[in-house]
Amino acid sequence: MQKQKFVSSKSALLLLFLSWLSLTGCQKEPWEWQVIETKGKPTARHEAALVAFEGKLYLLGGRGIKPVDRFDPKTNTWQAFSKPPIEIHHFQPVVFKDAIYLVGAMTGKWPNEQGLERVLVYYPKEDRFEFTHEIPKHRRRGGAGAVLYNDKIYLVGGITNGHNDGYRSWTDEYDPVTGKWRALADAPHARDHFQAVVANDKIYAFAGRRSSTATSEPISLVVEHGNVFNFDTEAWEPVYDNLRLPTLRAGTSAFTWNDDVIIGGGESATQEPAHKEVEAFNTMTGSWQNWPNMIQGRHGSGFVVLDDYVYTASGSLNRGGGPELDTIERLKLPPKEPKEKVTAPLNESSLAIVKKWHTVTLNVEGPETSEKEADNPFLNYRLLVTFKHKDMTKTVRGYYAADGNAARSASDSGNKWQVKFKPPMTGMWHYEALLEKGPNIAVAQTRENAQQITSQTGEFQVIDSDRQAPDFRALGRMAIKGSHFYFPDNDTYWMKGGTNSPENLLAFKGIDGTYRLKKQSREGEAAIDTALHEFAAHQQDWKSGDPTFRHGEGKALFGAMNYLANKGMNAAYFLVLNIDGDGNDVWPYVDPNDFTRFDVSRLAQWDQLFQHMQSQGIMLHVVTQETENERLLDDGNVGLQRALFYHELIARFGHHLALTWNLGEENGYAEWAPPPQDDNQRKMMIDFFSEYDPYNHPVLLHTHSKADNRKPILEALLGYQGLDGLSLQQEDRTETANVIKAWKEKSKQFGNEWLITMDEIGKWDLGASTDELDSGHQSLRGDVLWGSMLSGAAGVEWYFGAHQPHNDLTSEDWRQRDQLWSLTKVALDFFNTHIPWWDMNPDCHTSAQEHSFCLRKKGEVYALYFHQANQTIKLDLSDDSGRYTVKWYNPREGGELLDGSIKSVTAGEHVGLGIAPSDEDKDWVILLTSID
Repeated sequence: MQKQKFVSSKSALLLLFLSWLSLTGCQKEPWEWQVIETKGKPTARHEAALVAFEGKLYLLGGRGIKPVDRFDPKTNTWQAFSKPPIEIHHFQPVVFKDAIYLVGAMTGKWPNEQGLERVLVYYPKEDRFEFTHEIPKHRRRGGAGAVLYNDKIYLVGGITNGHNDGYRSWTDEYDPVTGKWRALADAPHARDHFQAVVANDKIYAFAGRRSSTATSEPISLVVEHGNVFNFDTEAWEPVYDNLRLPTLRAGTSAFTWNDDVIIGGGESATQEPAHKEVEAFNTMTGSWQNWPNMIQGRHGSGFVVLDDYVYTASGSLNRGGGPELDTIERLKLPPKEPKEKVTAPLNESSLAIVKKWHTVTLNVEGPETSEKEADNPFLNYRLLVTFKHKDMTKTVRGYYAADGNAARSASDSGNKWQVKFKPPMTGMWHYEALLEKGPNIAVAQTRENAQQITSQTGEFQVIDSDRQAPDFRALGRMAIKGSHFYFPDNDTYWMKGGTNSPENLLAFKGIDGTYRLKKQSREGEAAIDTALHEFAAHQQDWKSGDPTFRHGEGKALFGAMNYLANKGMNAAYFLVLNIDGDGNDVWPYVDPNDFTRFDVSRLAQWDQLFQHMQSQGIMLHVVTQETENERLLDDGNVGLQRALFYHELIARFGHHLALTWNLGEENGYAEWAPPPQDDNQRKMMIDFFSEYDPYNHPVLLHTHSKADNRKPILEALLGYQGLDGLSLQQEDRTETANVIKAWKEKSKQFGNEWLITMDEIGKWDLGASTDELDSGHQSLRGDVLWGSMLSGAAGVEWYFGAHQPHNDLTSEDWRQRDQLWSLTKVALDFFNTHIPWWDMNPDCHTSAQEHSFCLRKKGEVYALYFHQANQTIKLDLSDDSGRYTVKWYNPREGGELLDGSIKSVTAGEHVGLGIAPSDEDKDWVILLTSID
């Protein structure tokens, strides 16, 4: 593909216009904006809106509560009318029938403005405002683009949290007659402070920014490329480089004329005065041209076409809030030309634009086949795609994708193979795709006997992501540094807190081809219901705009992930293969007896769920097998079946940014299970992921709960490269901290310190009870949550217990443990706000012998948890020096750091830390921070 250049010279249309001026005897009249001398003045304003209604111009809104001002172009007269009921600003007005609709306006003061809860309508003939339909709670925002098409109003982009953060890529359809809202596909880019237009049955969204006062970037994050929404397909088109706005800015005005989309005015961080530039994008040729600059630069206003002119009025003369203008100017428009519908894509020869850490999905066509074809498409074909950047080369495996849209179509046949890739660097990328065929080539280690079927090359440009945390696209790809989770791209450490149950999360009624195999429950496991999961209690947590499976299925499952994310949880543990195990209801295959053919639509729907989880900041803890089926594939070896299984998992899901491969639940000998894998087989699994996962996701092993069962397994793996750590199961809660410290120390001695997460607390039948049965969760809060984190663990997950209501297999409602999630969030907040836990060690000593834990970075900071504050706790600081402030933190409720009876201490032996601020009979956390 060749990059298409911008066109800065006058287009053929402009030449036609100049010729027209000559023929009419007006050749001496320059094509330029003209200031209109008026009778009266409008109220000066910005972040306002200009709109035409029945031959007159109406100026509405702006900072403060400003009256409606009407301009009559026949008499050049301004006249003031009613004021709105509240302050309204940052909206694009839409005329529908006899009213002007103010959809998605903001109210309030900078920078904490909020979107209106209802649509505000102004009736010009009656000079009357009226609040009408409610805007769905989770789609309210301001600073969005609004257009009318086929009697529906479409709202694009916007920002939910004033100017602080919360910029969105949302698209909504609003019916002004019925009040119905419908969320459509997200735009490729998030943006606010812009205007959208309709041209040739498409929405065009140019300019704007991502307002982020929260990161001290209120106006600098301008959006370079425009987006195009096709009403025929109800989809946003790919982004190409010719959609780049020549002059980058926000707060712009927009209108259409002939086949051009015209963008003018605006503000940016590059200059103090507001922009005067007016630039036109031709939707037929995909090229840009310059129109005459406005006389006054302005932002926060609008363009209105009336008769043969385009008008603009009000706005701010400089970036920011002023001075506000009360002037009006206009430009003579070129002759109106007949419209021709665009019948073919205009950007095929232009360079594709994608965003860093966002998914690139490449479709490669091969022969027509199906999941059950005799010539197995999963085994006898292999797609490899090499992505090349000047600083990196990455080869990624693809997968058979049926018709390429199986999540929606449920198709099991087609000629599409796909690869998914999230580019980790900005700049130019090139790719080379090769689809090969041969006997068992999918698991072959060489290209011997490979027959080339399809080759494909291309390139794309990668720009920065526009996502915000907790969406992992704002953080990059998760790795491990030291013995903790880490995001190298942002130099950010990450602590896990999440759910370990139900482990058969994917046994959901709305997922294609999912059912439960008959199996007798045994003593030692959770009782199995006959029905699959429905998670009906979380239907309420689904939000407009969230994904669904086919026919609107799956809202409760997506809603459940929303609930967990809203509680601050960031990880979920789930099995992808439990044939012969607990549940016996999750597998990736078409047939649970054939391990060489995968259910394409089911896996595509899994990926839909995973993508949503990642957007909500939930790490995928992928457990690849369980103790009952360790020998199911290749008798435990890495042969054809297991290699094919792992290749499919990596190809389909490896592109996700925060993912952990767990080699197996309770791996190793269990008296209730078949013979286990041996040491060599575990190493073979580790080696496979080390060699074939192009993303180097963390690899962990889930342990048994008792020391005697896990010790021989883990000792054989100490120092083995490729195993990053343990997903720990521990029976005795009071020993949690000691077990974590012991295995971290042992692994460190062997040169490969393990990351350890506390993922399944015992006993097996108890686990984490519901809030009703264990109000306050004192032992979990103390011995497990704080005990793990203050002993060097990388996080916790909560296992629900086999004999609990809402247990490890049958739980339908995470709200049954709402208090537990809140307690976990309190701990995460402390660690993320107050201490560098990744650089601290549990090598300090206190006078509290039981249920107390301590983590320190000598000379800088100490964090201590203890069970009761009814006695003065003493800390041994004999090997330290200097002075420390003493602050208290409530592990039950969180909040600010508090003062106790002692505000500072000097290092020494057995230093008293004072008495808690209150509730001395309860648990507290103490934070010591160096004063020097």
